[in-house]
Amino acid sequence: MSFNAFILDWTMNDYDGLKAELGAADFVFEREAENDHIRVKVPFEGLETFAEICRPHLNAPCNYIDVQFPQMKRTVLIFSEQVFMVGDVVENEAVVAWALGRGLPLEQADWPLSFD
Repeated sequence: MSFNAFILDWTMNDYDGLKAELGAADFVFEREAENDHIRVKVPFEGLETFAEICRPHLNAPCNYIDVQFPQMKRTVLIFSEQVFMVGDVVENEAVVAWALGRGLPLEQADWPLSFD
C-alpha cells in the first residue's frame, strides 16, 4: 500500500503528539524532506481509527485531511466535525458546500478525487 493520506503540519494542534499517536497505532508515515508535512499509509480497515486520532488535532473547523482509496474509487475527507466519504461529483459538491460554510476558502477545496 502506498501513502494515501497527506497531513499539513500547520493544520494541526500538537503535531508531535499526533505523530506519536499515529506511531503508537502502527500507522506508517514519513515526513516530507522539504518541510514537516507527513504522508501516511491508511488501510481502509484502519480508517475509523485514523480519523479518531486525527480529528481532535485539527486546529480549525475548515482544516481537513484527505485520504485516497483509488481502488475503491473513494476519497475520504476528515474534518474536526465530520468525516465524509466521497464517491461521485454530487457527493463532492455537497462536501465543498459544507466546507465553504465552515470557512474553507474556495481555492482550498481542491482535494484530489479518487473517483475520476
